[in-house]
Amino acid sequence: MTTLKYLPKTIPLLLTLILSLAPLQMASAGPPPAGDSPSGEIYAVTRVERDDVLNIRSRPEASATLIGTIPSDGTGIRLLGPTASVGQSTWREIEYQGMRGWVNARFLAAQPAGPDTDGLEMNLQCLGTEPFWNIHIQGSRMELDRMGDKTSFAVSAPVASANHVNIWSMTFTNTAAGAGGVAFVERTGHCSDDMSDHLYEYTLRARFGDGAVLSGCCNLKP
Repeated sequence: MTTLKYLPKTIPLLLTLILSLAPLQMASAGPPPAGDSPSGEIYAVTRVERDDVLNIRSRPEASATLIGTIPSDGTGIRLLGPTASVGQSTWREIEYQGMRGWVNARFLAAQPAGPDTDGLEMNLQCLGTEPFWNIHIQGSRMELDRMGDKTSFAVSAPVASANHVNIWSMTFTNTAAGAGGVAFVERTGHCSDDMSDHLYEYTLRARFGDGAVLSGCCNLKP
């Protein structure tokens, strides 16, 4: 009889406790919060066969619309923050060469960028046609070869665009000759030399102090 006497008072307390815990259970069952890793980090493709690509999707699922692809050796992939878990897979929202979408995080690996390169590897061999010229950028040095007329420059550290991580600018100077200018390098993956079917990874545009402008294509030097 004692149990029955206090049971009506116990039930309301139990109900209050259950209702107070319900929102916590519902919150923990939801998807992981956005931005599990800091946005702005630079990543590269990994675990993708050489003759294959990493797909960029419009939504974090394999059946979503295909926005674009990243080659198996693709780099300079910028994380935008949001994370989504779908089944056993984790997806990340990224930006790559102006494309924004979702990729399977399984195929991403952190790409540490050197403090002096801002994500651009400073070992570029560039060329242009009509008139013919060559530019070799290595570390903090740049050499311009115009049909055998060579000039060396000191090159500043490249600075990535604030809203496109595949575009960089740098200045170059030759104090002794009183020459210099500014160069822009863009990773497009489809720069043409206008003389062959070969496509280069980078596009280069350089403006010199005397007003001359050169434009051409670059690849990383082997």
